[in-house]
Amino acid sequence: MESGVIIQLGRDELTRIINDAVRAAMPQDIREATPQPFIKGIHELAAFLKVSPARAQKLKNEGAFPYWQDGRTLLFDPDAVRAAMANINKPKR
Repeated sequence: MESGVIIQLGRDELTRIINDAVRAAMPQDIREATPQPFIKGIHELAAFLKVSPARAQKLKNEGAFPYWQDGRTLLFDPDAVRAAMANINKPKR
């Protein structure tokens, strides 16, 4: 017969041990990733891109990056805008 060790743990201590083990198993980039709020409107987009509102409107009209519309409010995903702006001047094949 196998011999085993029985350890008594309180609920709080067991919860802490499980939480520590799960955090240690998660990749670092997932732990630090926090969702960013959407950019709302042309003026916020212009501030985000550090350009004038007219230039931001022109980029949006050219279809430089994806956007959604909620009523009259335009919504832009910051990560999608960054990715599109990184590829805007690259030649297309």
